[in-house]
Parts: sequence; structure tokens; C-alpha cells
Amino acid sequence: MSRKVKEALGRPREFDRDTVLTQAMHVFWNSGFSRTTYASLEQATGLHRQSLVYAFGDKESLFYQALSHYAETQVQSIINQLEAPGSPLKNIRAAFAEWLEDAQRETTSGCLFVNTSAEIGQSDPKVAQIIETATKRLIQAFEQVIEAGQTQGEITVTISAIDLAQQAVAVGDGVLLRRRVSNDPSFAEAVFRAFLASIECRDL
Repeated sequence: MSRKVKEALGRPREFDRDTVLTQAMHVFWNSGFSRTTYASLEQATGLHRQSLVYAFGDKESLFYQALSHYAETQVQSIINQLEAPGSPLKNIRAAFAEWLEDAQRETTSGCLFVNTSAEIGQSDPKVAQIIETATKRLIQAFEQVIEAGQTQGEITVTISAIDLAQQAVAVGDGVLLRRRVSNDPSFAEAVFRAFLASIECRDL
């Protein structure tokens, strides 16, 4: 290896890793894995292909890291809403309000996990593992807050907490997927409103 290449590879990184991952994440989020090119990643991050590969590995490796970053930011944001102090039902409404805000954006990209599942499915075990792990954490957070709401008399006990938790995630995923291909954001509001009304304890 020439000295020039060694120096190029040895240069300190002059960018914030999380910022670049966020930028790359949005490219994959908007275009999917197969349609994402290094040209689009370069444009979004301001880094040349060589720098991206040196810092994150090849496109596939960068995609895995972008998916993990999505779990650590977008999914974690919903979990934080659910785990906040105060009324469990209010926290669930706040989580759905965050989803609704995303669904009502003019250029919403839906859910990166749902989009990736539709594109790749189970064909890549590492992708499947990242999505499954994050989804389980989200379902668990919903289950815990629903159990708390049932104990406090805010949420119906006619359906188990785990069933409602799984339904909540399915509703969120489904609505965001539909919004990606639909120009009607009112659908999301109607579905979310109906779900929240269905879980609220009628005795309140």
C-alpha cells in the first residue's frame, strides 16, 4: 500500500458519526436498500464513497447500522413516550400522536422497519434480527404501560395487555405503510382515534 493511501486511510474522521448515520438512514428510509446508491449517500452525507466505506463498511454494513440507528432513535422515542411518568393512557395517546405527526407529513416515508420488511423480508437474517429485536422492545413497552393502565382503571381489561400491545404496534405499522402510498392523511387520524377509543375503559 502506498504512503499516500495509508495517509488517506489514516486521517482522523472529521464528521459526527451519529449525524452521518441519521443522514444515511433517511436515504435508506426514502429509497429502500436496493434503490439507494453511493451517489445518493454521498449527496446526503457530504462524504465521498471512500470515506463512507472506511467509516462504516460497505453499503450492506452501513444499512445494518442505519437500521440499528433507527431503532435507537425513532423506535426509542416512542418507547420513551410510553415509559414517561404519569397517566398510562395519556402516554399511549402521546405515542400515537407522534406516529400521527409522522403520518401527516406531506412527504412521510412511513416506517423504515415496515418498508424494509416488505422489501427484504426474511431473506437477510441480520436485518430480520435487528427489526425483530426492536419490535419486541416496542411491544414490551406497550404491554407494560397497558398493564399499568388496566391496574389503574384507565384501560379495558376485556383484552389481555399483550394482545392489545401487539395490536397497537400492528396498527401503527399498518397506518404508516398505507400513508406511504396514500395522499390521505385523515385515514391515520381516524384509525388511531378508533384504536384509542377501543382500549379506553368505559367506566371512566
